[in-house]
Amino acid sequence: MKLYIIDAPVVGEANITRVVTSQAECASTRAEITGLGIKRKDIDTHEVDVPTTKAELVNFLNQLLSGGVRQVVANYKLTK
Repeated sequence: MKLYIIDAPVVGEANITRVVTSQAECASTRAEITGLGIKRKDIDTHEVDVPTTKAELVNFLNQLLSGGVRQVVANYKLTK
């Protein structure tokens, strides 16, 4: 299963991170974030392959929910 993780830095605060399921949602989410004053070039979009077996999915979700976005991207990013 494919998901997209959008990550944008916010000065003085935690990053904005969104997980969406389609390219269309990516575009609208990036537009929403740029509307907050963040430059498009500073917004990272990562396409990840979410595992579908129970054990691997639980591990993926635990990493994602614990704030390990960078770790999830490193472990599950699709190569182009």
